[in-house]
Amino acid sequence: MNRVAASLAEPDTTACLARLHELAPDVVLAEVRLDLMESWDLPRLILDAPCPLSVTCRPPREGGRFVGSEAERLDILSQAMQLGCAYVDIEWDSIAALKERRRTSTRLIASRHWTDRMPSKLWATYEALAAQVDVVKLVGMATCAADMLPVFDLLRRATNPVIGMAMGVVGQLTRLLAPCFPMCLLTYGAATATAATAPGQLSVRTMIDQYHLSAVGPHTQIFLHLCTSAAAADGAIKKNAAVVPGKDLHVPLVVSCAQTEEFAAGLLACLPHATLLTDGMHD
Repeated sequence: MNRVAASLAEPDTTACLARLHELAPDVVLAEVRLDLMESWDLPRLILDAPCPLSVTCRPPREGGRFVGSEAERLDILSQAMQLGCAYVDIEWDSIAALKERRRTSTRLIASRHWTDRMPSKLWATYEALAAQVDVVKLVGMATCAADMLPVFDLLRRATNPVIGMAMGVVGQLTRLLAPCFPMCLLTYGAATATAATAPGQLSVRTMIDQYHLSAVGPHTQIFLHLCTSAAAADGAIKKNAAVVPGKDLHVPLVVSCAQTEEFAAGLLACLPHATLLTDGMHD
């Protein structure tokens, strides 16, 4: 049931492999962000990795930092496939170019990122991509609680493996609740609290130690605590220390009273078995 994956941006191959060996017992997969590394030895990285890898080389147009040409980038991802990595994460507008080069069992994740906003609807994009690849990954930036609702709607409706997230601190709830949806492939965590590869990313240790996320799945009973203060949120998180991992999950959301009604109705439409609790809020 573990769907926690680590997203790594270590400086070089040696550091990346060392981090992979630390994280491998706790994660189902690790995403290696080549575009955030200073150097890499791809054969060594893939062949010596202690867990399955998703190789990513993100260009600036999708929020990455790879500065080479598109041909160079596709060559790198093609090499990763030839070396037998579990997944290659390719941008939505480069699918055709990479599919022509696939000759192995490596599966393709098609990604699309909106780094400045959250589209009101993600479903049409999902439908356009789902028939072309093995996994669709759609990510937007959340600026208010309601911005998470398109992600939850996508996770609820997906019929093929999907990855959906809302970036930013406001969107952290999508990272925690994603494994509760049957078609969710994984949710990403940072290698450490200071090594996030995307805004709002929680560390793998936080996801597992505080939320038992490695045991969470569609069977988990969700208790969402709507809070107006950080102290109330901390209290909600601490409730996980007393639950059976995977059976119950307590997650906080610091939200204003004005936002509560719209968000609560939308979330319950996607997760009808969730229980909403108001911690410190007035009715």
